[in-house]
Amino acid sequence: MSKISKLYASLFPTTIRKLIDPGAFKLRHFVSSEIQNVKARELILDAGAGECGNKDFITNQSYIALDAACGDQSWNYSGLDVIADLENTPFIPNCFHLVICTQVMEHVKEPQAVLLELFRVMKEEGVLCLSAPQGWGVHQAPYDFFRFTHFGLNYLLKKAGFNHISIIPSCGYFGYLANRLTVLPKTLFWPIKTHWLRVLLFPFEVLFYAIFVFLLPILLNSIDFLDKDRNYTLNYLVRAKKPSSKNIA
Repeated sequence: MSKISKLYASLFPTTIRKLIDPGAFKLRHFVSSEIQNVKARELILDAGAGECGNKDFITNQSYIALDAACGDQSWNYSGLDVIADLENTPFIPNCFHLVICTQVMEHVKEPQAVLLELFRVMKEEGVLCLSAPQGWGVHQAPYDFFRFTHFGLNYLLKKAGFNHISIIPSCGYFGYLANRLTVLPKTLFWPIKTHWLRVLLFPFEVLFYAIFVFLLPILLNSIDFLDKDRNYTLNYLVRAKKPSSKNIA
Protein backbone atom coordinates (compact mmCIF):
# COMPACT_ATOMS: atom_id res chain seq x y z
CA MET A 1 0.00 0.00 0.00
CA SER A 2 1.32 3.45 -0.92
CA LYS A 3 2.07 6.13 1.68
CA ILE A 4 -0.82 8.21 0.35
CA SER A 5 -3.26 5.32 0.75
CA LYS A 6 -2.07 4.73 4.31
CA LEU A 7 -2.45 8.42 5.13
CA TYR A 8 -5.93 8.48 3.60
CA ALA A 9 -6.97 5.42 5.63
CA SER A 10 -5.60 6.95 8.84
CA LEU A 11 -7.29 10.33 8.34
CA PHE A 12 -10.77 9.09 7.52
CA PRO A 13 -12.74 6.38 9.38
CA THR A 14 -14.35 3.60 7.34
CA THR A 15 -17.81 5.20 7.44
CA ILE A 16 -16.48 8.39 5.83
CA ARG A 17 -14.36 6.52 3.28
CA LYS A 18 -17.47 4.60 2.18
CA LEU A 19 -19.13 7.91 1.38
CA ILE A 20 -16.08 9.30 -0.43
CA ASP A 21 -15.21 6.15 -2.40
CA PRO A 22 -18.10 3.66 -2.33
CA GLY A 23 -16.75 1.90 -5.43
CA ALA A 24 -13.75 0.54 -3.53
CA PHE A 25 -16.04 -1.02 -0.94
CA LYS A 26 -18.35 -2.42 -3.63
CA LEU A 27 -15.36 -4.17 -5.16
CA ARG A 28 -14.27 -5.62 -1.82
CA HIS A 29 -17.80 -6.85 -1.11
CA PHE A 30 -18.03 -8.35 -4.60
CA VAL A 31 -14.82 -10.34 -4.11
CA SER A 32 -15.53 -11.38 -0.52
CA SER A 33 -19.02 -12.63 -1.49
CA GLU A 34 -17.58 -14.87 -4.22
CA ILE A 35 -14.94 -16.23 -1.85
CA GLN A 36 -17.60 -17.08 0.74
CA ASN A 37 -19.32 -19.26 -1.88
CA VAL A 38 -16.22 -21.43 -2.21
CA LYS A 39 -16.20 -24.54 -0.03
CA ALA A 40 -13.49 -25.48 2.45
CA ARG A 41 -10.13 -26.53 0.97
CA GLU A 42 -11.22 -25.72 -2.58
CA LEU A 43 -8.65 -23.84 -4.66
CA ILE A 44 -8.79 -20.10 -5.29
CA LEU A 45 -6.40 -18.32 -7.65
CA ASP A 46 -5.79 -14.61 -7.18
CA ALA A 47 -4.47 -13.71 -10.63
CA GLY A 48 -2.66 -10.39 -10.38
CA ALA A 49 -2.73 -10.47 -6.60
CA GLY A 50 -0.36 -7.55 -6.01
CA GLU A 51 -0.02 -7.17 -2.25
CA CYS A 52 -2.51 -10.00 -1.65
CA GLY A 53 -5.27 -7.84 -0.17
CA ASN A 54 -7.89 -10.43 -1.11
CA LYS A 55 -6.27 -12.91 1.26
CA ASP A 56 -8.06 -11.09 4.08
CA PHE A 57 -11.31 -12.72 2.93
CA ILE A 58 -9.98 -16.28 2.96
CA THR A 59 -11.26 -18.51 5.77
CA ASN A 60 -10.73 -22.21 5.12
CA GLN A 61 -10.17 -22.23 1.36
CA SER A 62 -6.81 -22.82 -0.32
CA TYR A 63 -5.51 -19.52 -1.67
CA ILE A 64 -2.77 -19.07 -4.28
CA ALA A 65 -1.51 -15.57 -5.12
CA LEU A 66 0.09 -15.01 -8.52
CA ASP A 67 1.51 -11.81 -9.99
CA ALA A 68 4.21 -10.66 -12.39
CA ALA A 69 5.50 -8.46 -9.50
CA CYS A 70 6.45 -5.56 -11.74
CA GLY A 71 3.48 -3.19 -11.76
CA ASP A 72 4.25 -0.91 -8.81
CA GLN A 73 7.75 -0.69 -7.43
CA SER A 74 6.47 0.67 -4.10
CA TRP A 75 4.39 -2.45 -3.40
CA ASN A 76 5.45 -5.36 -1.22
CA TYR A 77 5.24 -8.53 -3.31
CA SER A 78 6.67 -10.83 -0.62
CA GLY A 79 3.30 -12.47 0.01
CA LEU A 80 3.04 -13.95 -3.48
CA ASP A 81 3.06 -17.71 -3.94
CA VAL A 82 3.94 -17.61 -7.63
CA ILE A 83 5.65 -14.96 -9.77
CA ALA A 84 4.68 -15.44 -13.41
CA ASP A 85 2.98 -13.76 -16.36
CA LEU A 86 -0.77 -14.26 -16.47
CA GLU A 87 -0.60 -15.28 -20.12
CA ASN A 88 1.43 -18.36 -19.19
CA THR A 89 0.86 -19.71 -15.69
CA PRO A 90 2.51 -22.88 -14.31
CA PHE A 91 -0.77 -24.57 -13.29
CA ILE A 92 -2.34 -27.70 -14.69
CA PRO A 93 -5.71 -27.41 -16.46
CA ASN A 94 -9.01 -27.51 -14.56
CA CYS A 95 -7.75 -26.97 -11.02
CA PHE A 96 -9.28 -23.75 -9.59
CA HIS A 97 -12.84 -23.41 -8.33
CA LEU A 98 -12.63 -19.61 -8.28
CA VAL A 99 -10.31 -17.21 -10.11
CA ILE A 100 -10.08 -13.61 -8.89
CA CYS A 101 -8.69 -11.04 -11.30
CA THR A 102 -9.40 -7.50 -10.12
CA GLN A 103 -8.01 -4.30 -11.65
CA VAL A 104 -5.51 -6.33 -13.65
CA MET A 105 -6.73 -6.53 -17.25
CA GLU A 106 -5.63 -2.98 -18.06
CA HIS A 107 -2.06 -3.92 -17.11
CA VAL A 108 -1.58 -6.91 -19.43
CA LYS A 109 -0.49 -6.58 -23.04
CA GLU A 110 -2.70 -9.45 -24.25
CA PRO A 111 -6.01 -9.47 -22.34
CA GLN A 112 -7.53 -12.13 -24.59
CA ALA A 113 -4.58 -14.46 -23.95
CA VAL A 114 -4.98 -13.90 -20.19
CA LEU A 115 -8.68 -14.80 -20.28
CA LEU A 116 -7.91 -17.93 -22.29
CA GLU A 117 -5.28 -18.92 -19.71
CA LEU A 118 -7.64 -18.30 -16.78
CA PHE A 119 -10.29 -20.36 -18.57
CA ARG A 120 -7.78 -23.17 -19.00
CA VAL A 121 -6.86 -23.42 -15.31
CA MET A 122 -10.45 -23.16 -14.03
CA LYS A 123 -12.54 -26.19 -13.19
CA GLU A 124 -15.68 -26.79 -15.18
CA GLU A 125 -18.49 -24.62 -13.75
CA GLY A 126 -15.82 -22.63 -11.92
CA VAL A 127 -16.33 -18.90 -11.45
CA LEU A 128 -14.30 -15.95 -12.68
CA CYS A 129 -14.55 -12.87 -10.46
CA LEU A 130 -13.10 -9.97 -12.43
CA SER A 131 -13.07 -6.19 -12.43
CA ALA A 132 -11.75 -3.84 -15.08
CA PRO A 133 -11.77 -0.07 -15.56
CA GLN A 134 -13.68 1.98 -18.07
CA GLY A 135 -12.69 5.41 -16.77
CA TRP A 136 -9.37 5.78 -14.95
CA GLY A 137 -6.17 7.78 -15.22
CA VAL A 138 -2.85 6.31 -16.24
CA HIS A 139 -1.37 4.35 -13.34
CA GLN A 140 1.48 1.90 -12.73
CA ALA A 141 3.17 3.33 -15.83
CA PRO A 142 4.48 2.00 -18.12
CA TYR A 143 2.39 -1.12 -17.38
CA ASP A 144 -0.95 0.43 -18.30
CA PHE A 145 -2.35 -0.55 -21.68
CA PHE A 146 -6.16 -0.66 -21.91
CA ARG A 147 -9.60 0.54 -20.79
CA PHE A 148 -12.76 -1.49 -21.37
CA THR A 149 -16.43 -1.05 -22.18
CA HIS A 150 -19.25 -3.42 -21.26
CA PHE A 151 -19.38 -4.62 -24.86
CA GLY A 152 -15.63 -5.19 -25.10
CA LEU A 153 -15.53 -7.28 -21.93
CA ASN A 154 -18.52 -9.34 -23.02
CA TYR A 155 -16.87 -9.99 -26.39
CA LEU A 156 -13.54 -11.05 -24.86
CA LEU A 157 -15.17 -13.31 -22.29
CA LYS A 158 -17.41 -15.07 -24.80
CA LYS A 159 -14.49 -15.51 -27.19
CA ALA A 160 -12.51 -17.15 -24.36
CA GLY A 161 -15.36 -19.61 -23.75
CA PHE A 162 -17.12 -18.20 -20.69
CA ASN A 163 -20.87 -18.14 -20.23
CA HIS A 164 -23.40 -16.84 -17.67
CA ILE A 165 -21.66 -13.48 -17.94
CA SER A 166 -22.74 -10.66 -15.63
CA ILE A 167 -21.18 -7.20 -16.11
CA ILE A 168 -22.25 -4.49 -13.66
CA PRO A 169 -21.00 -0.87 -13.61
CA SER A 170 -19.49 0.05 -10.25
CA CYS A 171 -21.09 3.51 -10.39
CA GLY A 172 -22.81 5.99 -12.67
CA TYR A 173 -21.84 9.44 -13.93
CA PHE A 174 -22.03 11.17 -10.55
CA GLY A 175 -19.88 8.54 -8.86
CA TYR A 176 -17.45 8.75 -11.76
CA LEU A 177 -17.29 12.55 -11.44
CA ALA A 178 -16.85 12.32 -7.67
CA ASN A 179 -13.82 10.09 -8.07
CA ARG A 180 -12.25 12.23 -10.78
CA LEU A 181 -12.61 15.40 -8.68
CA THR A 182 -10.50 13.86 -5.91
CA VAL A 183 -7.50 14.08 -8.26
CA LEU A 184 -7.86 17.85 -8.73
CA PRO A 185 -5.76 19.03 -5.72
CA LYS A 186 -2.99 16.61 -6.63
CA THR A 187 -3.00 17.75 -10.26
CA LEU A 188 -3.04 21.42 -9.33
CA PHE A 189 -0.68 21.67 -6.36
CA TRP A 190 1.73 18.72 -6.41
CA PRO A 191 3.64 19.84 -9.55
CA ILE A 192 4.63 23.06 -7.75
CA LYS A 193 8.28 22.57 -6.76
CA THR A 194 9.05 26.06 -5.44
CA HIS A 195 8.98 25.66 -1.66
CA TRP A 196 7.87 29.19 -0.73
CA LEU A 197 5.07 29.13 -3.30
CA ARG A 198 3.83 25.79 -2.03
CA VAL A 199 3.80 27.18 1.53
CA LEU A 200 1.99 30.31 0.36
CA LEU A 201 -0.67 28.27 -1.42
CA PHE A 202 -1.06 25.72 1.38
CA PRO A 203 -4.30 27.22 2.79
CA PHE A 204 -5.84 27.02 -0.69
CA GLU A 205 -4.63 23.43 -1.05
CA VAL A 206 -6.32 22.49 2.24
CA LEU A 207 -9.50 24.19 1.03
CA PHE A 208 -9.36 22.27 -2.27
CA TYR A 209 -8.97 18.99 -0.39
CA ALA A 210 -11.96 19.82 1.79
CA ILE A 211 -14.12 20.66 -1.23
CA PHE A 212 -12.94 18.24 -3.93
CA VAL A 213 -11.82 15.23 -1.88
CA PHE A 214 -14.40 15.39 0.89
CA LEU A 215 -17.54 17.50 0.42
CA LEU A 216 -18.27 17.21 -3.32
CA PRO A 217 -17.52 13.46 -3.57
CA ILE A 218 -19.92 12.74 -0.69
CA LEU A 219 -22.62 14.86 -2.33
CA LEU A 220 -22.13 13.41 -5.81
CA ASN A 221 -22.01 9.81 -4.61
CA SER A 222 -25.23 10.35 -2.70
CA ILE A 223 -27.07 11.25 -5.94
CA ASP A 224 -25.39 8.65 -8.15
CA PHE A 225 -28.63 6.65 -8.20
CA LEU A 226 -30.08 9.32 -10.51
CA ASP A 227 -27.99 8.05 -13.41
CA LYS A 228 -29.96 5.08 -14.73
CA ASP A 229 -27.97 4.53 -17.94
CA ARG A 230 -24.53 4.26 -16.30
CA ASN A 231 -22.66 4.81 -19.54
CA TYR A 232 -19.98 6.61 -17.53
CA THR A 233 -18.43 4.43 -14.85
CA LEU A 234 -15.12 3.82 -13.14
CA ASN A 235 -15.05 0.02 -13.24
CA TYR A 236 -17.07 -3.00 -14.23
CA LEU A 237 -17.67 -5.87 -11.82
CA VAL A 238 -17.74 -9.08 -13.84
CA ARG A 239 -18.85 -12.59 -12.96
CA ALA A 240 -18.56 -15.40 -15.51
CA LYS A 241 -18.52 -19.20 -15.48
CA LYS A 242 -16.62 -21.90 -17.30
CA PRO A 243 -19.24 -24.21 -18.77
CA SER A 244 -19.33 -27.92 -18.16
CA SER A 245 -18.02 -29.94 -21.11
CA LYS A 246 -21.38 -31.67 -21.40
CA ASN A 247 -23.00 -28.27 -21.96
CA ILE A 248 -20.59 -27.20 -24.69
CA ALA A 249 -22.09 -27.69 -28.14
